Amino acid sequence: MAERAGPLPRMLAPFAWCAARVYGLGVSLRNARFDRGVGVRRLEVSGVRVPVISVGNLTAGGTGKSPFVAWVCAELARAGAQPVIAMRGYGAADPANSDEAREYATTAPGAWLVVHPDRVVALHAALSRLDAADLARCVVVLDDGFQHRRLARDLDIVLVDATRPGLDGDLLPAGWLREPAGGIARAGLVLLTKAHDAAQREHASGLVARLRGRAHDAACEHAWHAVSVFEGGAARTMGVDTLAGRKVLSACALGNPSHFHGMVERSGARIVRRFERGDHVRFTPMELDAEASAAGAEAVVLSRKDLVKLHELPRTPVLVPELALRFLGVESGGGGGASALRAAISAAAGRACGS
Repeated sequence: MAERAGPLPRMLAPFAWCAARVYGLGVSLRNARFDRGVGVRRLEVSGVRVPVISVGNLTAGGTGKSPFVAWVCAELARAGAQPVIAMRGYGAADPANSDEAREYATTAPGAWLVVHPDRVVALHAALSRLDAADLARCVVVLDDGFQHRRLARDLDIVLVDATRPGLDGDLLPAGWLREPAGGIARAGLVLLTKAHDAAQREHASGLVARLRGRAHDAACEHAWHAVSVFEGGAARTMGVDTLAGRKVLSACALGNPSHFHGMVERSGARIVRRFERGDHVRFTPMELDAEASAAGAEAVVLSRKDLVKLHELPRTPVLVPELALRFLGVESGGGGGASALRAAISAAAGRACGS
């Protein structure tokens, strides 16, 4: 099934086009103001300037941001810094209990979380409680921060989903772009994510080079290294080969569901039904059991982001693939690879990493 051009149904295309023009005008005026430095301030707490690294994207929907933020935090911690993830807590009545915040508790356990719709105010409040030694080690990682321009950053990292770059499309709601695609020129680093397919990678790379004026800096693919199995009230970890040949319900509420389903298929599982909800929507155990039973599925495959939203597990066994990023080398069109990212992150973090 072909991907929709934007989030709205095709029948609303004339309305979406008009709305995109109004939205684009507002975004352009806002960006012009920030380009002049109006309303932009550095993060300074108790006389200490705290480094800020932003991870974001130009399109709505999943680009693989959460696993990359977790990777950045692991790199900062390895270098001796204290990562602080600042996020909005999208779509949750209690932002600190959002699905992304719960996920980071597992995937980035060494990071401190600051979750609030006003990240600038919340960061000042949280960091001002630290002593000088702890504050000097902190590096803020802005989750979904490319359009959050009130806070100056030492490094802007933009992710482009190679399976659905969206850079040659229209602005929201006619397309997936949050701002004009030329905004990618502001990025300090551009990473192609989900770049396992050579043809898709080449297409996305060409779009980035044309809009940015230079090539992407690195590329990675998403790989599953293990599967957590939840069955009968117990949990265990198994190899990815446990998926091979199994009849499964592939269920997800993600920004790019087709990529998740594709990974389930590439694992060797037999998808007997695809079950989708909108990004950040919560599944219920009852509906997962019903869908699995109707399809004759042996198990439900869920992403970890969907797992943490469940209040309780369904009766049907649940398989949760554990994700890792695999960076591509120059010979695979991967740009400078992980080494380029590590060098830029270390330089941006400065004293917090001992550099």
